[in-house]
Amino acid sequence: MQILFINPNLRPGSPTGKFLPVGLASVMTFVKHRGYDYDLLDITLSDFDDEFVDGFIRDHDYDVFLLGSIVTHYTWMKWCVNTIKKYHPKSKVIVGNSVGGSIPKLFLQNSPADVVIIGEGEYSCADTLDYFREGKDLDNVSGIAYRTELGAIKINPDRKAGNIDDLPMVDWNDFDVEKYFNIAGGTPSTFGVENNEKVWRTMPVTTARGCVFKCTFCHYVFWNDPYRHRSAESVLEECGRNIDEFGANYLNFWDDLSFSSVNQAERFVDHILASDLKFTWSAAVRSDLFGNPKIDYGKRLRVAEKFKESGCASVGYSLESANAEILKMMNKKVQSHYFEEQVKLLRKVGITSMTSVVFGYPIETKETMRETFDYCEKLGIYPSVGFLLPLPSTGMYDYALKNGFIKDENIFLDSITERQDICLNMTQMTDNEVIKELKDGCGRLNDSMELGLSEDSFIRTGGYKEHTKLDKLNGIKNHGKTDDLKRNQNDMSFNYNQQTFDVNPDTGPTEGKP
Repeated sequence: MQILFINPNLRPGSPTGKFLPVGLASVMTFVKHRGYDYDLLDITLSDFDDEFVDGFIRDHDYDVFLLGSIVTHYTWMKWCVNTIKKYHPKSKVIVGNSVGGSIPKLFLQNSPADVVIIGEGEYSCADTLDYFREGKDLDNVSGIAYRTELGAIKINPDRKAGNIDDLPMVDWNDFDVEKYFNIAGGTPSTFGVENNEKVWRTMPVTTARGCVFKCTFCHYVFWNDPYRHRSAESVLEECGRNIDEFGANYLNFWDDLSFSSVNQAERFVDHILASDLKFTWSAAVRSDLFGNPKIDYGKRLRVAEKFKESGCASVGYSLESANAEILKMMNKKVQSHYFEEQVKLLRKVGITSMTSVVFGYPIETKETMRETFDYCEKLGIYPSVGFLLPLPSTGMYDYALKNGFIKDENIFLDSITERQDICLNMTQMTDNEVIKELKDGCGRLNDSMELGLSEDSFIRTGGYKEHTKLDKLNGIKNHGKTDDLKRNQNDMSFNYNQQTFDVNPDTGPTEGKP
């Protein structure tokens, strides 16, 4: 059976946002261990345009094509699936990640894909390949949605989450790791660190799957699974392999949530400190990890100091809003003063904070927007600024459907770009009013922190684009009709800000570098 994995390019033409794909690589590794050979079309690495992809698919016949992406790449994924089926109608197409898993029935209704993987992909994908190879019906493969021989769409029971320590270590030999290093430019500035005297070789490592919380704006692949973290021994074995085989010196713990508690975090960093490994790292945490005043300050400070000693350079965590009512609607289960506590504590030990804010909840006003900007200014934080983008399988997507903001899901998902664009405004403000508040707030932060940013880089976006207007969208019924499908180009702004700050432990940010 001839198999092709496809790594889509989320941001064509962008010099940033090209990272080794952890999820895809993990599935590929598992399939390899199951005994399958395959090829890889890495569109991201070579920045192949659609014309090249079309020609490659036309000229290369495979029995099974496998691809996946986040749901904001919905339109391109439909285009690719239709292109595959146009040239190879008998081939099977498997789609993973949130673009299919968060909307399995909808994706199969609006594309000719054969199977959608729902949730954790390794076992479900490998089992599907086994059934294809053996010519069996997919009825007994858990964790998938699929199209039957008669054209009906069936959603099988969820797959029970497994022990992630049982999964094989991600094999990066199918990817041109050195070229990924070169594209990154030798610096992990995306992760909040800049050191012009050192050439950084950054690789991702997964330490956990899922999250312990269910924020109403957020969706992740492991939404229906319990939060699980790998053993420290397993993680450090992979870190050591990346250092020894690939010369990695910066390891980005690529998780929805790397650490769920101070105790878990301390146990992990104790293992790093006890090992012979020396590397710089970053991770994703919540603002209550070091910021919850209910936990003894001395303990929080001690663990943060261990983070720094073990090589932690930055952690990413979100303020999202300084307004208590909006935080409640987000289901964040934190208070804004946790964020302040954490910023100050991390600044004290010299760890960079990477944070984001989300504007545009239905109860957002000019006053609540200013409240959030005022809070950032008070703390000397320039966040990644985004606008609420309701995504499938989230509370705000359900809200948008229930209240008539989304009338046709297929058309809406064709329209969405990135969180820096206003794709759907559910506030009582006009788009222009929102944009003015965003520019005023970012401009105020820029001036007070003396960052020297230009207005068009405040939120790292191309601006409010006409293609995000719902009345200009193509309401496409494209099942099997590639020639009729016109794709919208995503705005290619990276979701997290790339401002990096030199941190003085006493005074905070002293210099901004775009």
